Amino acid sequence: MLLILGVVIGGIIGFTSSYLMWKVQLKYNKSKVAQGFYLEISSLEKMIKLFAKAFDRAGPVEIGQPFYSDGLFFACRKEIFGFNRDLSKRLFEFYTYLLTAEKDRRIRNSNDFFKQANDEMKSSIKKAHNLLPRLKELLKKEFS
Repeated sequence: MLLILGVVIGGIIGFTSSYLMWKVQLKYNKSKVAQGFYLEISSLEKMIKLFAKAFDRAGPVEIGQPFYSDGLFFACRKEIFGFNRDLSKRLFEFYTYLLTAEKDRRIRNSNDFFKQANDEMKSSIKKAHNLLPRLKELLKKEFS
């Protein structure tokens, strides 16, 4: 009986220890992903601010450089679900706006939909710009 009780207690201790280590590892990984997103968004911030300000002027604008291409969003989409609901939602919105702006940026002036796509591109960048302060605050809270 004592032997069985020892095995059960050992199993419980082993399971608890493994579970706690797993939770610590998840928290560490989540913190590192949040820090990565914070750094990426901070590096995009200056460009987004410049474009958002420039887009206040009326008329179509042609942009030669991409807004966003291969970045952390594509590498860590699954990890975003590990964050709280507000942060996950804002991250997806931010990157959706950037990707929409990028898609609309590629439409050339010769296309019939250029003006509509250009207006949508401007709107998407402005929406992404408006999300920046709160998004950075939430990310910083996640890894601090």
